[in-house]
Amino acid sequence: MGGGLALAVDAGCVHFHHETPLRTLSSALVGPGLGWSRDFCNFHVDKDYAGQAPRADLLGWLSARGLEAENCVAMMTAVPLAHLALEEVHAGERRVLVAVTAGVGNAVDITAPVRDDPRLVAGTINTLVFIDGHLDDGALVNAVQSASEAKVRALAVWGVRDPISGTPATGTSTDCLAIAATQCGVATPYAGSGTLLGRAIGAAVFQAIQASLAMAEEGRR
Repeated sequence: MGGGLALAVDAGCVHFHHETPLRTLSSALVGPGLGWSRDFCNFHVDKDYAGQAPRADLLGWLSARGLEAENCVAMMTAVPLAHLALEEVHAGERRVLVAVTAGVGNAVDITAPVRDDPRLVAGTINTLVFIDGHLDDGALVNAVQSASEAKVRALAVWGVRDPISGTPATGTSTDCLAIAATQCGVATPYAGSGTLLGRAIGAAVFQAIQASLAMAEEGRR
């Protein structure tokens, strides 16, 4: 990855650090929306975690590691970090690296009626998409679309269903996604399924979710 992407994993956190700020689009509680970030953290929490102030918890965990929140994207998961899956795919001169921790114990079909649905905030598929390439804001949104389509496809292949509606799941109720681009090279306005970059994002996300779910399945045996 251009500029140098480093990965450190311990019992409490998956931490990616890039030497230079990356252009980001994220749904994370820390580092949401459009921005620039150097550090990307996926913190592990107990499966019974019921924090009333998850953003405050994330900020505290970042501070304990000496990280400044304004330079970070941070999310949390109850999935064992040993189930982290990494997949890299090339799209011409652009490279895509995807990191996923996937748990589907709280799978949801987003199209199902919400009546009598008791779920709030448990369960998650966390996805980090690193792109060594230059994406304008529209292309970042395209990248989110490509990653989301690939996630739905991966869950369909795995046969994951919403336990409340009984219909095929499209994700979990607290999935988190971040796209991060080096902004090196020629800018592109597109990253959808009609582009090599979009297909690379889709392939990497699909493969990473499959791999993480396979690790979880093996751990239950």
